[in-house]
Amino acid sequence: MTLVPRTTREEVPIGHSKFGGYPDLPNADSHPGENMTCLAQFRLSDLAEFESVDALPKEGLLSFFYDLEEQPWGDENQRHLWRVLYTEETQLERVRVGEALNERAVSFKESYAENGYDLYDLLGDDMYETLVEQFDQEELHAIGGHPNEVQNDVFEEVQETYGERFDDPFLLFQMDTSEELDVMFGDAGILYFLIPEDALRAERFEETEIIMQCY
Repeated sequence: MTLVPRTTREEVPIGHSKFGGYPDLPNADSHPGENMTCLAQFRLSDLAEFESVDALPKEGLLSFFYDLEEQPWGDENQRHLWRVLYTEETQLERVRVGEALNERAVSFKESYAENGYDLYDLLGDDMYETLVEQFDQEELHAIGGHPNEVQNDVFEEVQETYGERFDDPFLLFQMDTSEELDVMFGDAGILYFLIPEDALRAERFEETEIIMQCY
């Protein structure tokens, strides 16, 4: 499923899906720290109709935090530099802690990403790069499906980094470098939040890990 940030600048109502801005949480104590920037939050009822993300809970709010100053790549010793919070409470407040990205409402569209790494193997270097230049015009924000890798297969990389618990990974959130949101990962890269399928179904979002790839 692809995510498209709207271009209009508006304050998104509390508890709604959005990129950037300050997060909506039960209270200020729920915030993971001043160094952690809220990248996005998604009201899960907005996603309930989409088949490709059926494994997600149908209610609640999922919020993604990342240390944009340190910009971790996803090594095990950096796990304190990102966080995913799942909030089931309905009484929320806008918690204004630390810095905030540009706030944008978001729209959702069902889609199924192709495995570009396999396509690269099939076409070869030059032809693949030509194809990417022609068709890769939009920002690549997504939930579910196969990641749009920058360097190598993201699912294989997270399994190599975190072991057999990632034999069956799920792409919880893919966030691209974005001019609209004024955020860049590495050298115009992409940040991937990944969770084991069994942890997702058990709502153990604290087991989410990241991979960051850039050009």
